[in-house]
Amino acid sequence: MGNTKKCVIFAHSGTYDKLYQMITLAITAASMGRETYLFLFFWALKRFVHEDFDVAKLAAEFGAEGERLANRIQELNPIPLKEILNDVRAMGNLKIYACSAAVKLMELDDFLVRTKVDDIVGLTTLLEIAEGAETQLFI
Repeated sequence: MGNTKKCVIFAHSGTYDKLYQMITLAITAASMGRETYLFLFFWALKRFVHEDFDVAKLAAEFGAEGERLANRIQELNPIPLKEILNDVRAMGNLKIYACSAAVKLMELDDFLVRTKVDDIVGLTTLLEIAEGAETQLFI
């Protein structure tokens, strides 16, 4: 690792506003050259596995206020989150991991999950990866 700073995001929530925050923080940190890890649990994991990043979800989750925010997000940044995430992942310093217990609890197909993340790992491995991170966030 050397002098590279490390950013770790523990992603739990599946509401679009939090999903948006997780992804934008992860891609920003990775774009800044930080070794970035996104650990997926529960509803965040489910949304990632099903590539459910549609900004229109804001309207469903937050009504009229969510609809206004969704429109504003699309005006300011019309590039879909999935596309930005894939571009940044291609740089190589953003890794996404699924919690093995969450995969089972959310009744997700192991094979499908593996096609969307870098690996499925247990809590011990997640904590080992997170060790020494200058930035650790729980969303």
